[in-house]
Amino acid sequence: MAKKKNLEWLACSEFELSERILEIKDDLVAGTVIALEGEMGAGKSAFARAILNRITESPGAGGSPTFPLVQEYHGPGGLRILHVDLYRIDSEEELFESGILEQLEDRGVLLLVEWSSRFPTLMRTFLSPRAERNVLFVEISIPSPEVREYRITRRVQS
Repeated sequence: MAKKKNLEWLACSEFELSERILEIKDDLVAGTVIALEGEMGAGKSAFARAILNRITESPGAGGSPTFPLVQEYHGPGGLRILHVDLYRIDSEEELFESGILEQLEDRGVLLLVEWSSRFPTLMRTFLSPRAERNVLFVEISIPSPEVREYRITRRVQS
């Protein structure tokens, strides 16, 4: 299998993002974790929404799950998609007590995880060879109010 390259989408508007998502369509499968990082308001939820609008049957899906913490969606072929926002979780202990951890450990889902870097232990779990997961790290920055830059780094299990 050919190794997929990392991507940079520079000067990308939210409208263009919807089209660019097609470049990672093959990654949008069960067992993949998409770790979304960037400052508050960078567009993590917008990135997740662009994915959800491309692969679910729910146009307009994908509000931020900040208050419920986890939103579940369904894609083609019964694919379960979990959109998780860890911003309001303050510690590893709270993450464990919340019950979310069990959902995050399910390898049969596509995970879209905002603020994953706040939990290094969780990320090490995703990256473990035993986890059998592909991970896409999406770093989002804001060079101007209307434009975002996306740097996508892949860590693919062989």
